Amino acid sequence: MYKKILAILISLFFVNICHADALYSILNSSRHIEAIEGNIAGIDLRSLQSQQDIAGLMRQVNAAMNGHSGWGTYQVHDYQSYGQGATSWTELSRTIQSGGSAGQLGQMVAGLAREFPIDAHSYSGGVTNPSSRAYYTAQSQTIVAARAASQLDYDKVQNQIAYQQLLQQQIENTKDMKSALDLNNRIQVESNLINLEILRQAAISNQQQAVTAQGGVNNALTNAKFLTKK
Repeated sequence: MYKKILAILISLFFVNICHADALYSILNSSRHIEAIEGNIAGIDLRSLQSQQDIAGLMRQVNAAMNGHSGWGTYQVHDYQSYGQGATSWTELSRTIQSGGSAGQLGQMVAGLAREFPIDAHSYSGGVTNPSSRAYYTAQSQTIVAARAASQLDYDKVQNQIAYQQLLQQQIENTKDMKSALDLNNRIQVESNLINLEILRQAAISNQQQAVTAQGGVNNALTNAKFLTKK
């Protein structure tokens, strides 16, 4: 009888120990989960703070990039335009035919016209071939255009160099990011205008070469007509 009672008490003791262990494990897991949740909350808070910091910095950058620095209109000079009578090839041809204009290129044309006048009338009097007459007019006008443009651009080169140096000297006068970027953009725009000027010179040179090549075609056609004449 005593042995049975002792066995029952021992069994109850071990059951209580198992329950205690299980309860301890549950409590310990609960604390671990709470710690993890606390860490996550801390990470979220730090992430939110970082986002707010970034947003604040972006607002500062945007504020620094607004406003007017004045570099876009500082000491503006137009060294690229040819002026009246030279905005297109057709208009330039009329300027050459009339002996010049009030524009910068037109004044160069006027000087060349006095030095080497284009006399299409006298040429037509000695040449009856319409193609040859047209070729003389096109070739003479292209030569005048090329000479006038090259002389005008050459005369402007030193002024353009001084202008670029003037803008370069202003680099140290920029006070903030906006001002520095605006000045850099202004210098880039001036460089782009010079590149367009070079492109226009190349277009005139290509036109002159094309007209010269047209002369070869005209000669070949004239020879072919002579050889096939019956």
